[in-house]
Amino acid sequence: MPIIKNQNRRGLQYNQNVPPSNPKIGDTYYYKDQGDIIQRGSSEWKRVLGGYGPGSDYGYITGGYDVSSPYVSTIERITFPFDSGTATLLGNLSITSYAHSGCNSSAHGFSMGGYNGSEMSVIDRITFPFDSGNASYVGNLSQSRWIVSGFNSSNYGYVCGGFGSVSRFSSITRIIFPFSSGTSVNLGNLSKSRTQSASCNSSAYGFSINGDNGVNAYTCIDRIIFPFNSGNATHVGNSTSSKYGFSGCNSSNYGFSFGGWTGSINLSNINRITFPFDSGTASNIGNLSNSLSASAGCNSTIYGYSIAGIISSRISSIDRITFPFDTGTSSTVGNLNSTKNAGAGIDGVDFVSQFCNWATN
Repeated sequence: MPIIKNQNRRGLQYNQNVPPSNPKIGDTYYYKDQGDIIQRGSSEWKRVLGGYGPGSDYGYITGGYDVSSPYVSTIERITFPFDSGTATLLGNLSITSYAHSGCNSSAHGFSMGGYNGSEMSVIDRITFPFDSGNASYVGNLSQSRWIVSGFNSSNYGYVCGGFGSVSRFSSITRIIFPFSSGTSVNLGNLSKSRTQSASCNSSAYGFSINGDNGVNAYTCIDRIIFPFNSGNATHVGNSTSSKYGFSGCNSSNYGFSFGGWTGSINLSNINRITFPFDSGTASNIGNLSNSLSASAGCNSTIYGYSIAGIISSRISSIDRITFPFDTGTSSTVGNLNSTKNAGAGIDGVDFVSQFCNWATN
């Protein structure tokens, strides 16, 4: 795709608040009310700063737990906008894994940590758009850990919390993209040691949401400021309820969390925070099609997805919300190839390097 430079608005193809009709790939327009340059990709409109990453049309789910296996290594892919059908089975991780975390740059997706009979430190990498094959083992976390959360900026991938051989971690460890070999570096800590958190990121901040300490569920939302070279995360607010074992995703303006487990029941609620979210309580804005926990999350630029998980047993269904999602219930739009929980969601959508808000002068 061509690079769109900060040019005179009248030099763009369109100058309007709605997408042009009958678009072709590469069509651009200026969204007057928001000051954004919008360009047509292969399936969606996208805010642009220098074209697209090669994986931005896809969401991936890696690994997971399936009772019959039980630990799986599969990599499945959905093609955005994914409004019906079954995910495509493409290949495998280098090792079976579940309760691991995922993150991405605009060129690569990463699967980090996990469990397959014991906790692991393995970092696997796929190269977008990843049509077939196996992930490459490229390095290790600084500690073996599982039931972790992860998010990314454009230049770094982060893993937060988790469980080791005898204890829960509060540590935040980081890899530098493209990360082709080596070991992650511990930089600081969350406000509490925790497992089973959800996560999301804006272009400037990474968020770790809720979790548990083995006895109690938390409501706390922690935030780090990118690039986060050292220090501690800041407790900036709370979710609407104490829960853990749930997934998150984000648009360019909001962070979302899906469902969760209170310690006694599954939840269906969808919580939303508005970036930069430096104080307050998340808003409960709607519900999933079912109460569930241990799902995976990913997003395109227009949709957020809650993938598989546990209701009373493991499921394969994929739910979708449409951004900004102010209220309502998610739609079930398709399925994975098998029932599973605690896989990791990855997508090639990088809101930091791909998208921006442009000056309106």
